[in-house]
Amino acid sequence: MDKTAFVVDSTADFPTDWKPPLDLYRLPLRVIVDGKEFRDGVDIDVDKLCSLMKEHHNISTSLPSMEDIIKLFEDIKSKYQQIFVVTLSQKLSGTYNAVKMVIENFGLRNFLLFDSKAVSGKIFYIVARLMRDVLNGKRISQQSVIEYGRDCEMFFLLESLEYLKKGGRIGKLSLFLGKLLHLKPVLKINREGEVSKASLAMSQEDAIAKLVNMVTSFVEKVPNYVLYGGYGAIHMKEKLEQILSKFNRCDGIARVGATVLAHTGPEVLGVLVGKAF
Repeated sequence: MDKTAFVVDSTADFPTDWKPPLDLYRLPLRVIVDGKEFRDGVDIDVDKLCSLMKEHHNISTSLPSMEDIIKLFEDIKSKYQQIFVVTLSQKLSGTYNAVKMVIENFGLRNFLLFDSKAVSGKIFYIVARLMRDVLNGKRISQQSVIEYGRDCEMFFLLESLEYLKKGGRIGKLSLFLGKLLHLKPVLKINREGEVSKASLAMSQEDAIAKLVNMVTSFVEKVPNYVLYGGYGAIHMKEKLEQILSKFNRCDGIARVGATVLAHTGPEVLGVLVGKAF
């Protein structure tokens, strides 16, 4: 029996060239297109979803099915001494509660559940550090997750807030919605695990400049840092690379998954900067 494995949900976006040092499983959320369900990363990918968005289909998302959660956990429960499950923020999805229900109802004592209070690349950063801790024999906890979430910032740009508005994922931005719809916001995931406003801009060029300034401010305080990027539609990759080139380093680039894309829209890019580990 192997000692340790990790489970994340499909909102976690990992750099394409990153190789996890411990076994890693992904639990697919569901993308719903005109009433038909697709499992993120299994039945639908980001390119397919981008195409469907261009055709103006009715698109929404839902937490993983109970059947998928139970099947995955039953398949792996006897293979490992301990299994750490890290879900996206409870503020953004009911995934954490669904997983908790399965763990409790099935008496899965070797499963330990964490709320990442994050999404996308920020989950990657947290999980990568947790894996490092496990390999170093260090005990990990929810406090570890919170600490590592505070050691990084993830800023992202959207062409429009309409998708976030439709999905009900704007959180504290709701009071500013009327104004923001006509501006270019720079967004982030705050410490409570909600989408929040980092800055406002009059144009995409101005928004990019503000994002670069915020990353620069972080780097000035934390000179020993890592830098990652992520993007949605394929044409956003070039814009992302232009941003990353301003820092003369890039530790990895991820493609945003279908569930996240359903709430951001295709024209999304993000930058994660964090304390090196």
